[in-house]
Amino acid sequence: MAFNPAQRKSLAVGFGLILAAAAIIVLIWVGTYLPGFPGEVFSMLAGIMWSPVLLDISLFLIGISLVLWINHVRLKGGSDEFVYLETVDGPDIPDDLPAEARSAVYRDHPQPVPGHPALAAIEGALDLHDLRTATDLLFDLPEEELDLPETLVLRIRLAELSGDHEAARNLRMRL
Repeated sequence: MAFNPAQRKSLAVGFGLILAAAAIIVLIWVGTYLPGFPGEVFSMLAGIMWSPVLLDISLFLIGISLVLWINHVRLKGGSDEFVYLETVDGPDIPDDLPAEARSAVYRDHPQPVPGHPALAAIEGALDLHDLRTATDLLFDLPEEELDLPETLVLRIRLAELSGDHEAARNLRMRL
């Protein structure tokens, strides 16, 4: 069975952690054979470490801390395990809405769009490549909002996505 590079890295980290814990235990055990005061300190430390209650509690706390730390590092590393999923649901959803237009996945928390909430809906429809919904929402906007800069940017995106490069160029001139 062959391992991919990510699995090899995970195995190496796991074995490294086990070996590090074993090395610490061996060093404490070897320290009990030191002469004089250091040997007494290591003997006392070993006696405390291997007492039944403290050993169980300390291993439990170390294990939980290690799991939480590894999870924190993985989440900060940008893995695909933690994403924001926005779905379109409700009674007013058309039946012919494609499946890929019913949800969107974001790695970062979606930021609210300042201004008119319809602009956020238009931007979401454009992100989902749902050009018909974006066009319908643009037609629903009041006439005076069609020439605002943030609306013109969305109209340019809609024109480019629909393949109307002439209209996109004209809208850029107006912007």
